[in-house]
Amino acid sequence: KTETKKKITDKKKTQSKEVNKKSKKKTAFTLIELLAVIIILGILMIIAIPSVTNYISDSRKSSYIDTAKELINGARTTVNEGKLEMYNTDSTYYIPGKCIATENSLRSPYGSFTETYIGVIYDGKGYKYYWISNDEAGQGIKNITSLENLANDLIESDVTDIEILNTVQSTGIGNRSEVLILKDDCKTWNDASVATNHVDEENVVVYPKGKTKATVETGEIVKIKDEEFYVVKRDGDDLVLIAHYNLKIGGIYGGVSGNWSKIGEYATTDTGYGLQSSDVKGWLQGVNSSNGALTFSNTNYWKGKVGSIYSNSYCTNINGKNCTYVYDSNSNLYQYVQNYKTYLGNIVKEARLMTLEEATLFQSINQTAWKETSYWLGSPYNGNRVWRVLSDGHYGYSYYDDLMACGIRPVIII
Repeated sequence: KTETKKKITDKKKTQSKEVNKKSKKKTAFTLIELLAVIIILGILMIIAIPSVTNYISDSRKSSYIDTAKELINGARTTVNEGKLEMYNTDSTYYIPGKCIATENSLRSPYGSFTETYIGVIYDGKGYKYYWISNDEAGQGIKNITSLENLANDLIESDVTDIEILNTVQSTGIGNRSEVLILKDDCKTWNDASVATNHVDEENVVVYPKGKTKATVETGEIVKIKDEEFYVVKRDGDDLVLIAHYNLKIGGIYGGVSGNWSKIGEYATTDTGYGLQSSDVKGWLQGVNSSNGALTFSNTNYWKGKVGSIYSNSYCTNINGKNCTYVYDSNSNLYQYVQNYKTYLGNIVKEARLMTLEEATLFQSINQTAWKETSYWLGSPYNGNRVWRVLSDGHYGYSYYDDLMACGIRPVIII
């Protein structure tokens, strides 16, 4: 009996172990099952991510539109107060977003608003409202859009403030002939002629992202057409800019300073002639070549003289009474720079060569460019010499018969 009981007990234990093994086999995943699960999860993620991304994008767009509508409502309150003269049916009125009083400081979901305007027109019975905007992230609605169609307009990326401002200044909604923009005091309007002609459409100044003429800083680069300029200083409301590169003009010289010879010349038919070029250098320190540079020798730079006081082919009167300053209306230098001004357009108030002061400012902005190139300056040392800046960092001057070759890097004022 005891032996029988033991056999029964052993059999039960064996059966229990087999059941446990089967149970374990049933609860464990095979490698194939794991791979299947991972693949399914991956497919679900591929399907879900665009949906989530679209949801976030739609949510941001909805938030942008809601904020725009809130600012438009704020503009409506301002208009209804009657403090602004807005009764001309042939005028388009643009109110900057910063002039709208709201309970909260409103911003787009991408960043603070920059150039943002509410357009308003009066039809003799009531007002209609429009929107155009940009923010510090370059996200905006750059087409003037009515309140009713706002939700249908796309929010675009890489919008620039100048695009917005240019559109506002040149667009009379409903073909209205007058455009008025509320000034920074948020009380008075800009004259229509100022508003519509402030920027030449063909010669738009492009500032760094998020910057305007009022906020651009020294050392930053702005563009007119495809030409780049460093901001070197402010002169009242004007900006003084220095060309990023020399102009591609003049001859190509080889040799050593004081013993140059012309080995080539850029033709007026060459691509980029008369424009800035990154490969055009003046006198290169330690390199015996100079591209797009000009020398005094055998030129017509020096035109005026009193009497016939010439000695050794250059003016000898150190007081300068017998020689005309090199940068005058007769010189090739002057003509090159004036041609450049014509190319840039009416937005340029003045174009000339650098002064000593501006050359020093330029040196502090870009040491590399300073050391790469020598430049002719627009400041006379005295009547028979003209300043130049050498690539080794010091100032010098040239006589009439000097063979020194230097490049031209214009200054413009806008």
